[in-house]
Amino acid sequence: MIERLPPVRATARNGLVYDRRGSGRAVVMLHGWCLNRTLWTYAEEALGPNFDVIVPDLAGFGLSGGLGGPYTFERHAEDVGALLAELNLKGVVLIGFAFGAAVSFELASSSDRIAGIVAVGTPAKENSPYDRMPKAMRRDWPDFCRRSAKALFHNPQSEATLAWVESMFRGTRLPVAIETVGLLAALDPVPLAAKVKVPQLFVHATNDQVAPRAIGDACVAKAPKARVEMIENCGHAIVLDQKERFHDVARSFLQSIH
Repeated sequence: MIERLPPVRATARNGLVYDRRGSGRAVVMLHGWCLNRTLWTYAEEALGPNFDVIVPDLAGFGLSGGLGGPYTFERHAEDVGALLAELNLKGVVLIGFAFGAAVSFELASSSDRIAGIVAVGTPAKENSPYDRMPKAMRRDWPDFCRRSAKALFHNPQSEATLAWVESMFRGTRLPVAIETVGLLAALDPVPLAAKVKVPQLFVHATNDQVAPRAIGDACVAKAPKARVEMIENCGHAIVLDQKERFHDVARSFLQSIH
C-alpha cells in the first residue's frame, strides 16, 4: 500500500504560502481567479505518490492574501519563479487552471526551470463578460461568489462542495478580485502560449462556456509543441467536475515529459 503523507506547509522568502508533498519530478499547481491552493485537494492527493507536488497560494489569494499588489500575471510569474529558485527545482511541470494557466505561460517563457505546461480551461477576453463583472461584484460580492461557484460545474455537486468553492471566492478581498478580473478582461492567451518552447497540453471541457476548445485550438496553432485534450461531460472546473479523468490526463502528460 502506498503511504499517503499529509503535505508540509511552508512560507517562501517572498511570502508565498505553499503546500508540498511527495517526491520525484516537481509539479507546481497554480489556481484560478479568486480561488486558492485548496482547489487542488484531489489532484494533490492523486499525484503526490509519484511526484513532488507543490501548491502555492498566489499573492492576494488564500493564505498569501496579505501580500500587497500589483497582482499582474508578470508579478505572479516572478513570485513562482522565485519559489522554484529558492527550492532549487528544475525540470518543473506547471499545471495552471484558467488564471493560473496565464501565469504558467508567463513563467515558462522566461524561465529555464520549466519542462512542460498543463493549461486547464484557458480563458480569453472574448468568451466571458469580464469587463462587466465588476459592477455585479460591487453590488453584491457574496451573491456573486455564490453564483460563480455554481457556474463552474456542469455535473451536480453536493451542497458541501458548492459551499467550499464559494468560500474560496469569498476569501478573496474585493479590491483584489476587481484588479485581477481586469487582467482577464484583457487576456489574449495565444501570443503568451506562442512564446513557450516546452511541451504544452491544453485541457478543455465539452460543456465549458467560459473557456471553449476554440481557445486551446488557437493556442496550439501558434505554439511549437502543443496539443488539446478534451474532457467529456464536464464544465469549467475540470479539476473538480471530472477529477478522476483529469488526474489520468495529467498523469499521462507528466509521464511523457523527459
